[in-house]
Amino acid sequence: MSDDGSHHFSNEQGWRMDDADKIPIEEYSHTVIDLENEVNRVMTEGCKVDACLDWFIYRLKEIKPDNNQYMYGQINFELFSGSRLEEIKEELRANLNRLVPSYLNGASDILEVEKLTERLNVRWRSTQVSNNTKKQDDVAGSILDTLIEKNCRRHSGGLKASSTAGLPETQDSFLNSCLQLKTFIEGERTTASYTCGGCIPIVQATGPLDKHPRGSGPVNIFWSIGNSSARRVSLPLRADAEDASPAVLQHLITSCEPASFGRGQEDVMDLSYRRAGKLDPKNFATSFHPATFGIIETIEKVLLPGIVGETANRLRSRKIYAELYKMNIYSGPSGLFRSHVDTPRSQNQIGSLVDCLPVRFKGGSLLEGTKVESDCEHEIKTVTEGDRITLTYNLYVSDGADSVLHSIMDPKSLPLYGWVKDLLMKPGFLDDGGVLGIFCSHAYPHSSSSTTHDLPRGLKGFYPFWKITGSYIPKDPKLGLKGKVKREGEIARRSRYIGEWGDDEYEFADELQPYLAKDEPLLVNPTNEVLPQASSREDIADIDRRWRLLRMTRRVGSMKKAISFARSKGLPYKEDSSYLEEGAQVGSCLRPYETTEWGQEMSLDEVLPHVWPAYYLPGITWLTEPKHEEMAFSQVTYGNEAGIGTRYSCAAILAVISPWDQRNTLHE
Repeated sequence: MSDDGSHHFSNEQGWRMDDADKIPIEEYSHTVIDLENEVNRVMTEGCKVDACLDWFIYRLKEIKPDNNQYMYGQINFELFSGSRLEEIKEELRANLNRLVPSYLNGASDILEVEKLTERLNVRWRSTQVSNNTKKQDDVAGSILDTLIEKNCRRHSGGLKASSTAGLPETQDSFLNSCLQLKTFIEGERTTASYTCGGCIPIVQATGPLDKHPRGSGPVNIFWSIGNSSARRVSLPLRADAEDASPAVLQHLITSCEPASFGRGQEDVMDLSYRRAGKLDPKNFATSFHPATFGIIETIEKVLLPGIVGETANRLRSRKIYAELYKMNIYSGPSGLFRSHVDTPRSQNQIGSLVDCLPVRFKGGSLLEGTKVESDCEHEIKTVTEGDRITLTYNLYVSDGADSVLHSIMDPKSLPLYGWVKDLLMKPGFLDDGGVLGIFCSHAYPHSSSSTTHDLPRGLKGFYPFWKITGSYIPKDPKLGLKGKVKREGEIARRSRYIGEWGDDEYEFADELQPYLAKDEPLLVNPTNEVLPQASSREDIADIDRRWRLLRMTRRVGSMKKAISFARSKGLPYKEDSSYLEEGAQVGSCLRPYETTEWGQEMSLDEVLPHVWPAYYLPGITWLTEPKHEEMAFSQVTYGNEAGIGTRYSCAAILAVISPWDQRNTLHE
């Protein structure tokens, strides 16, 4: 059966390659360009019909979900007879007439249209009723919608084969931007992040503990020197509280002693190098603690991976604890601390946390909630006005139990943020929008039993990827991408990969070449779409989006062979053909590793949609290589050919880039 069910059909006698040899190429009836245009037309029409049928089937299965969920063979419509069936049939007719006007040819009973019922029986088994009535979450939905739009523009001629195509200047500019971004991202892996920062709002009512971001109430500081009575100051200063007055703050400042600094094993006092006051923890206490607001957990996520090593990261066995070290006050007009490197107080110390309290001042290079590595040089510029009051904590690494809190870190404090923002603010980089793919540098346990609970809290846009014929993504020589995990282990090399669907050479000779050579009816036999069989009701009900999704996730492998044939014979073809681009197979969600006995007579490729549902997604701009893979699932088979086959997956982050005209927020 052809994809559109029209006059194109399979030649019963078949077509073999040696038949084509009898016809001189110059006498061929069509060019490969004609062939691609016709394949696109047939594919698009078939996807529109199938999208209409999917919604029709979904509504039928809602009537009797228990009796017909796994029905095979011809559908018995008597099970659904009644007014609802007629209503659903009329809706199907209306949808088909809107999307494919000539498909029904005025048939009085659409269920008697043979080409439609043939497709209906095929689609019945691949359309499942899901308990999920909502559309996909915003992240997954935006990824699919962006790629769907890009794919539609390509097939309609509105977009080149890849984002780097077009004018040489555009191609070079985009390629250079991708190379720089790749270098920057991979540099983050090797150099690690040494600082991060954020800001906690000061509010009168702190709100419930589960509110994020959680604000802090006024910060209280209690202090006493010698045998004097304890005093209290509340920050920020305000006129309606006696303990929040400038006079009380001045009393705190005069209670401080000059701050020294470490040089080797000695403490040095040099006011030209450091002009500040200090209080030791034995002389003061505070109502503020960074752990209350998730600051420590944020440092663990952002900075600890580059410090403690890959094995510890993988096992999530390291934690940070903070020890209050000092309170420092830098007062205008001359408070400062010139460039220096902190002196570690212990082998386990990895850095310092500096919390700047809510007091007005000018100058001073405010570092809000900043964590600095022990060996990282830093400086406090001169405070010209007011008082800069900081609490400094020493940070130590230790073993500890896992916990997750919402991050208060400001992404703007990371080095990559500014570079990416500048890139996106300039016209010429993915002006029509797109999706960037970055494989995770660290070895996250993305197929562990706790995956669905832990990883979404720490990472957004995180998805597992499958190997296709030994590679996770297509090769890209321009960006130096091979698409494979380097130095794969012996087990990984022996594992079976997702194969190419069908024999492209045979399918080309049998399906497409008769149309090229003799204008015989075209047989388009696309690979079944690679997408989860169970979709939400709302996703299937959106027929216009559904057919575009089917179009994107279906492949015609024989078209790639047709283009190779044209190249070898010196025939014209579309150099920007969408069929030349390979896609990636993306898991629809995070899943733990499992073994299955499902599909004893089926190959791993056939079992995959039932065990680990995935999407075939072309059009992603990949920036980095896959780095760490894990076993995703294993199929155990019994009988005369008992064995076990394993699929591997690799973790990646997908970032959706909005079209140029929607990036207004970047300028704010």
